[in-house]
Amino acid sequence: MVDSHAPDAEIPADAIHMADKDEAEEPRPEAEAEGEEGRELPEELAHIVDESRFVMKISRFAAARPTKLFAATCGSYCSIFIMLIVLAFSVPSFFPFESEVPLYLRDHVARERLDAVITAEDDSNFILNQPELQLRGSVSSLGGARDDTTLEIIYVAEAGNVFELENIEAIVAFEKKIRARAGYQDYCYVDYSPEARSVQESRNWTAVAEINAQKQTCAPPSTVFYACDPAAGFPCESALSTPMGVLDCPKATTCTEDEFVVSESFKDDKLRTYSQTAIDLTTPAGNNAYSFLKMVDSGFSDGNPMAQAVRTEFFFGAPLAGFKTVIDDADGQSDDLADFLYEEYYDFLMDTEVNGEIEILFNGHGMFFLYINDVLLQDAMFALAAMAFSWIYMAFMVSSVFLATMGIGQIVLSFGPAYFLYFGVFQQRYFGVFNILSIFIILGIGADDIFVYLDTWERAKLALVTTDKAKMLAFSWTYAGKAMLITSLSTVFSFVSNANSSFPAIQTFGIFASLLVLVNYCAVMVHFPMCVMVHEVHFSKYRFLCGLPEKVNKVFRGGFKGIESRVATMEPGAKAAAAKSEPAANRWFRESFGTFVIHANIGILVAFVLLTVFLTVAASKLEVDKGDVQFLPSGDNFQDFIDKKPDYFARGGSVDAATVELVWGINPDEPIDRAGTHSTDMDNLGEVNWDEDFSIAAAAECMVSICLAAEAKSDSRKTSGPSSIPIDCVMMRFKTHVLSAYNQSTWDAITGPNADAERFEQILMLWVSDPSVYSYVSEYTFPLSDGKGNILYLMSVAELKLTVRMSNLEPTTGIEIWEIWEAWVAEQYTKSPCLEVKDQARMFQSSLDISFVKDTLRTEAFNGIYLSVGLTGVVLILATQNILLAIYATGIISMIVICTMGTTVLMGWKLGVLESIGFVMVPGLSVDFIAHFADSYIESTEIGRHARLQDMLATSGVAIASGAFSTLGATMFLFFPQIIFFVKFGTMIFITIGFSLLWSMVCFPAILSTPLGPEGNTGNWLVLVRKLIKKCKGEKHPPPAEFPTHDVSPAV
Repeated sequence: MVDSHAPDAEIPADAIHMADKDEAEEPRPEAEAEGEEGRELPEELAHIVDESRFVMKISRFAAARPTKLFAATCGSYCSIFIMLIVLAFSVPSFFPFESEVPLYLRDHVARERLDAVITAEDDSNFILNQPELQLRGSVSSLGGARDDTTLEIIYVAEAGNVFELENIEAIVAFEKKIRARAGYQDYCYVDYSPEARSVQESRNWTAVAEINAQKQTCAPPSTVFYACDPAAGFPCESALSTPMGVLDCPKATTCTEDEFVVSESFKDDKLRTYSQTAIDLTTPAGNNAYSFLKMVDSGFSDGNPMAQAVRTEFFFGAPLAGFKTVIDDADGQSDDLADFLYEEYYDFLMDTEVNGEIEILFNGHGMFFLYINDVLLQDAMFALAAMAFSWIYMAFMVSSVFLATMGIGQIVLSFGPAYFLYFGVFQQRYFGVFNILSIFIILGIGADDIFVYLDTWERAKLALVTTDKAKMLAFSWTYAGKAMLITSLSTVFSFVSNANSSFPAIQTFGIFASLLVLVNYCAVMVHFPMCVMVHEVHFSKYRFLCGLPEKVNKVFRGGFKGIESRVATMEPGAKAAAAKSEPAANRWFRESFGTFVIHANIGILVAFVLLTVFLTVAASKLEVDKGDVQFLPSGDNFQDFIDKKPDYFARGGSVDAATVELVWGINPDEPIDRAGTHSTDMDNLGEVNWDEDFSIAAAAECMVSICLAAEAKSDSRKTSGPSSIPIDCVMMRFKTHVLSAYNQSTWDAITGPNADAERFEQILMLWVSDPSVYSYVSEYTFPLSDGKGNILYLMSVAELKLTVRMSNLEPTTGIEIWEIWEAWVAEQYTKSPCLEVKDQARMFQSSLDISFVKDTLRTEAFNGIYLSVGLTGVVLILATQNILLAIYATGIISMIVICTMGTTVLMGWKLGVLESIGFVMVPGLSVDFIAHFADSYIESTEIGRHARLQDMLATSGVAIASGAFSTLGATMFLFFPQIIFFVKFGTMIFITIGFSLLWSMVCFPAILSTPLGPEGNTGNWLVLVRKLIKKCKGEKHPPPAEFPTHDVSPAV
């Protein structure tokens, strides 16, 4: 919105009957309701400057001491903001910024189960057969969580074959460099000898400490680029050769790394052997064909020896140096390893080339989240750039560095009070990426409010024919306050729709954005008027950029809400002079553009109907985004790793396959107690409700039975059978061990309703003492102890991959699968062996909660739009007091929503989290311009719809266009960040503002120029209510006065 705040802005004497006295002289007290020459003001203006009014008394008080009030308001805002910064650094829990986005249905049973499992894993504080000290780096996971501590690299030959000889040589050399990096030996997973592991099994902690003090050999990575070992007893050409790989060992004994041979003929023979081998996935341990094929893309099969992609996993282990066991500060160990991998390998892997043919993608333990945090800091610079643009734009348009600095500073400082309300009053404990995005919303809204206020301040001189600061302040508070209140409330109501969401991330964004808009409104009504008066006293004499802005503003200076139209109250000569003195841009809107709209109204409306139909058809094809939330653009290493890995490596169940977890040991009816927690506190999900009746010995045979039944092929449950995708079930493996090491009678004795629980535990602990067994068991078994070595509770989990992929799973299909599994689990407890122990072996399935999330997301998005548009319509009805204008404006806002949705569909977008937030936000962002135009139409004193239409365009057209340019310019900086959230958010705002400008400036005037445009009191619900009240009271109202409705504008 263009502002005319120029220190030398002229008020034409022939248009406003300027007094002969100097303009700077204060008006005579006795002329309180008159102009400088004593000319009586219109009744409405005289009422505003009536000294008996409260607003005038406050204005008189403020005008007498602007500097003191400026210092008080500015100091208050600065103090609150400084307090916020101090608390953020001194009390970490006060400002809990999270890069992770909480997109879940917290009270849904599927989410409650998942949170119970997560919490049980985190609470697990006991190692089965718990040692006092573990061999350093002997466990490939931390804290028992199913979170492998690996660095994974994918090698891709987009246009060729990874197994070309030159590619193999380059990759082998590259992997040597990875293992040679500083610190690798300190963090790697160590494959200890049987002798060393037996020392830990014997619980000789002194000897374990001595081994830890020695330098150990790192375990080799899981890779296809290794040679066989003839000493293992198999010929190198055999598919069973150990280890698997395409390199040859020409010796009869074990080869060192430097003795491996890259042989073309050996490699080709080996690849043909592997590609034709049928693998048994039910016994992956020691199965070298399986070990090879799981590292090669799915196209390598059925005799095809070529591969487009292969992967390598480098293993890192716990406990780390300085820690006794894997559960000794597991989070600290996890963070330490993540820092090492990111700091040591990110730049190296990004900068180092394998060769010209091979592209590498990589990800490692904790690297992705550290990278996201770095990118967020980098992208924050674009927010600063947007602020800088807004500051420059504002400084130019208002011709003042002081006012621009105070304006942008006021917008930034609004974060302080808003956050204190957010954290203290509304008790929110999450502040994330979405909340940060609100800065771009408030930049546009805040800048527009400032332009409105400054424009009103300057127009007060024209309307009141005075430079009395108190009167100008009262005038500005009255008119600007109303205009800003309409737009602020409508925006707040649109964000309230977000605050009603079931998703914490969307809910907290709506709450914070609503508070920010309200705080900004208070600031522009309380603090900024003091800034303007201080500027008038101390800074108005300084010319910005040698007066260039003033020269530009003389051409593009806009009016405000019918003030120019009040020249109708002047004498005929003054009115003609005022028309001639109207700025060129305003005259263009009144005469050229207004006349065009009036004559071409039908064509304009037809064009908008066609546009709406086209984009409505596009919007109807909006689909729910089936994939995960995309943080980064395609082409980014981590995003490509996430997207491409499932496509390349789908053998044995895709890495992004939907999974089912069968869980024992937690109360299936109420898995978690949320008491004392908050939906936004992601660190405190609640307390696990353990199943106190659970007995793993009694439940063992039931668990085995359910695991076997679960992995059986089923089209309805989406399982492919044990030969394709086996289940990970600890109890199945334990039973196999018992039957092998003991016999069936032993198994029968230690399991079932009459189980020998003590004997069961002895055999289990002996089995788990094998480190290779423990490594597997610890991923699916989570005990909770009393801290004295006694197990209080135990959770056991079996996991099974399904045949459907999460990246293309329809939400409704996912919900159907979840319900089928629910019914299947209940059925298992109606038959033996689970029927006999159903009270001791209760279980539930935990999976596919994301399907409920996506389904609810779609429903909430449209419900939020309906609510937002409805609330905005209510605001417009109350603000304009005209039902017809409110209906037209609300309809246009709905069309803007449809057009925005249709455009995003044409751009290839789908309905995801950010789109859901954006679409609900569109009504609030689009109401600004249409509300200003509607209010200008109502305020106009012209006679006839065409004249009022032209007056509306003249008084608000330039201001609205300039306000749009301000917001568009600031949001353009969101096109460049790396975080997809930021880019989509900026694009959404840009599209919304563009359509808002188009619909409000072209379509809305076209509607008003037809017979649908209200004239006189047509559509004024307040007049209708008054008539009804009088009629109910039996009062007679006089006949309506003659009111011409024909157009008198000479321009038409």
